[in-house]
Amino acid sequence: MHPAAARRLIAGAVTVAGFFSLSLTADGVGPAAADSPEYATVLRCSGQLDMEVVDVPGGRASGRGKLLCTEPGGPEQGADIIASGTVTGGGELVTETRTSDTITFETGKKSHLTMDRRFARASSGVSGPADSVGNGLADSGEFAGARTHDEGTGTFVTGVTGTTYSMDRLTLTLDR
Repeated sequence: MHPAAARRLIAGAVTVAGFFSLSLTADGVGPAAADSPEYATVLRCSGQLDMEVVDVPGGRASGRGKLLCTEPGGPEQGADIIASGTVTGGGELVTETRTSDTITFETGKKSHLTMDRRFARASSGVSGPADSVGNGLADSGEFAGARTHDEGTGTFVTGVTGTTYSMDRLTLTLDR
């Protein structure tokens, strides 16, 4: 094979490999943690999160929850999560938030996260099914620098001052 043809073939393969290692993230196209050997899960949690939001841009978003977390090869440990922030957008059936979250483990260690979440209601009724998805970063504390992702399913209830989302089946992972 001619050397120039070999270089073009290799360059094409590298381009295709690079294309397949990208995925959509909350901010557009970014590296896919699951497709990259450079990212590994350092913490996996499941539990629940209740988030109260005032459904207007700039409105308050705050929440609390309980998690059960494991590090690879480690024992399960309980943790509390507290979220506080603002509503950043949304629409009739969607609320988007940015919060500063603190996870306090039963050992006393803490991890501080910045999370962008999207809550979606299944209907425009007063209550019903809802789900959530969030992405962010562990800013400081235990697991600092880890990328974060959570997904939840549960319910919503709309009241006079806002909406409460109860994500009874929440999963949260931190990858580094």
